[in-house]
Amino acid sequence: MKKAVPILVILVFVSSSSLSSPAYLPDLDHLVILVHDVSPAYYSQLRQLTEIIDSYGLQNETYLFVIPNHGGEMPINRYPEFVSFLRNLSAEGYRIGLHGYDHLGNEFDCNSSTAEIKLELGLRTLEESSLPEPHYFIAPRYSLSGNALRVLIARNFTVIGRDFLYSPGGEVPILNREYTWYMPSFLLPYQLTSAEESYLNCRCTFFLSIHPKAVNNDAGLEFLREFLAFAVHDKKGEEVREG
Repeated sequence: MKKAVPILVILVFVSSSSLSSPAYLPDLDHLVILVHDVSPAYYSQLRQLTEIIDSYGLQNETYLFVIPNHGGEMPINRYPEFVSFLRNLSAEGYRIGLHGYDHLGNEFDCNSSTAEIKLELGLRTLEESSLPEPHYFIAPRYSLSGNALRVLIARNFTVIGRDFLYSPGGEVPILNREYTWYMPSFLLPYQLTSAEESYLNCRCTFFLSIHPKAVNNDAGLEFLREFLAFAVHDKKGEEVREG
């Protein structure tokens, strides 16, 4: 076990030392939580995640990326209990974003007319559910054609990618990381250390991506609790130093 420690330190250093270059985004907090795949299919998992986020008071830093019609079979306006759940979260400070339309394949790796149709269908479904108009967009699997991106920018969306953020004001590199994709327990210490080092060294908006179900195991939920506690403690320390 002792021989593994230097490797862990090297991996953490490599994963965090080169992450100070992305631009700071002044309209966003230092920590932004991106919850992908917000769908009735993951209602129970989402309730578990938002209970943890609520416990650290990070509602305003959390963006919920809704799939309006998951798999082409689950239009959210047919799930009133789920829609009510989203409305309540929005009232508490959570931001509603758009995550494609049906999440089938790389649906937004498409031409302009298809992107327009899918975007309009998604927006209409949210409107029919009396949810706030979204201003942020993540393409399913981050797969996005140039034509679709131009459609979204023309509609005044801010588009979050794997490594870049695109808006009507231009394009900036970002730090967007996911640590909890069906994470096994033995990786928890490394992933937590890596995330904390990256967060401290990025000097930018740190985007933490999570997927319901993929994060809802013991290791994933423990990571979320420990990392959010760390980030909140760091934020309070910054406020004290600035004060």
